[in-house]
Amino acid sequence: MKRPDLPVLTSLRFPAAFAIVLYHFLPYTGASPWIWNGFNAGVSFFYVLSGFILYYNYAELKDRGFFWVARLARIWPVHLATALLAIVTIPWENLLGHASWRITLPANLLLLHAWLPFEGSALSFNGVSWSLSVEAFFYLTFPWLLIVLNRRGELVLVASAFALGFVIVSIATIFWPKNATYVSNFNPAGRLFEFTLGMATGRMWMKKAVPSASPGTWLVSELVLAIVCVFLVVALPAAIHAAGLDSPLAFWLGLAINSISFAVLIWVYAHQHGLISRMLCRRWLAWFGEISFAVYMCHQIVVKWLILGPGKEKMLADPTKATGVFIEYVLITIALSAAIFHLIETPARHAIVAAWKRRFFPGNERSGIVAGRPK
Repeated sequence: MKRPDLPVLTSLRFPAAFAIVLYHFLPYTGASPWIWNGFNAGVSFFYVLSGFILYYNYAELKDRGFFWVARLARIWPVHLATALLAIVTIPWENLLGHASWRITLPANLLLLHAWLPFEGSALSFNGVSWSLSVEAFFYLTFPWLLIVLNRRGELVLVASAFALGFVIVSIATIFWPKNATYVSNFNPAGRLFEFTLGMATGRMWMKKAVPSASPGTWLVSELVLAIVCVFLVVALPAAIHAAGLDSPLAFWLGLAINSISFAVLIWVYAHQHGLISRMLCRRWLAWFGEISFAVYMCHQIVVKWLILGPGKEKMLADPTKATGVFIEYVLITIALSAAIFHLIETPARHAIVAAWKRRFFPGNERSGIVAGRPK
């Protein structure tokens, strides 16, 4: 059954993607890391949102095969296109994983590269694609996570995922410090808490009655939550550093705290009762959300091409120069992302899903990927 669209959640994808756009540009300007270091929490937002949307769309999953094909169709064509784009536009020596490409390239193309226990593999070729490898793990395990959630409830699922992440990151920090950063950042099991939190939030959102409140109350709630989320994204890494607690475990706990704030924000905004959430339902804002996946996947290629290419300046200390390059970076990224979305992502997704339907369910209509296409 096709559920109603939630365009506000589509629109919210773009700010999260833009945080990552900033995260990969500001280091070249000499800006203090404690200004931009927390912007990588945009990935956590995507994981929480992904869990929410998948539960919303597939709470009564009956066909695992179709689910997996639909999810593969969602991410793999863009992954393949941007991996090839990275290889042809970025100098080979600037691509992580090039030294062991016989292992990392097949793993990358199969979305297994973040599953391998070393950082060079996770960040190979188009570096941001590590998150798709983690997402592929979530897709693979979703049917069984769904069973646990529906049978045991939200607390059991989320607490179990938190305990799993906490234990493996703690063990890596103590006994495997060389690769503890890999475990806290890129290991799929270490990021499972964020995804299951989104699933649990989706279930609570679907089964609870809408709170009775005035439009003004909803507006204040949306505004306060947005401010809290931004504050935590910026302040948590700075507070951890100021307290001398820098470690992979502290990083992981910071992401967990951010994820909780994101889950609450998503739960509130998904009701679409406040002025901010209703404004975010506008079609042109939703379009930016729709291209946000392509923005995320191509932006790092653009910034490396602009800054690390032959004859390019490796640092942008001059504010005027940095501003000009940043504007160029954003405009190229948006234009390229729009092209990828309209010419590759959407047609390829539809073609793969249609081919599956024709092969296994001739003459039958199957529901696809819905909910405002936040996917």
